[in-house]
Amino acid sequence: MLTIGAMPILLKIVGKLDVKPVVEKLKNIDIFDEPKDGEDALAQLSKEKLGVLAFEILGEITPQLGKIADDLPPLVAAYKDVTVEEAKKLDAAEVINEMIYDDGVKGFFKRALRKKAEQGA
Repeated sequence: MLTIGAMPILLKIVGKLDVKPVVEKLKNIDIFDEPKDGEDALAQLSKEKLGVLAFEILGEITPQLGKIADDLPPLVAAYKDVTVEEAKKLDAAEVINEMIYDDGVKGFFKRALRKKAEQGA
């Protein structure tokens, strides 16, 4: 669940990330078909194409993770309602997977990064 305590940390993280490389990479990959009857282009991607998309995005974001490293433990602490020290001991893969599928977190990042990309950040 996206909490009020996690929001300032998420805003800080979004502010540090450069989305230009991601946007440029997405412009150059050809995985999308023409949307059918108002269907969301992402909704019609096959698992293979979705994997390619995720790989491309992660490939562009991964080099930037050092910029947000200090923000991750407080984010996880706020998200999981534990102390920062307890957050540092949690299984990273499990927490990341949980956050990826959290509609609140996913929606927040989708809107924030889209807004930042539109502003030409």
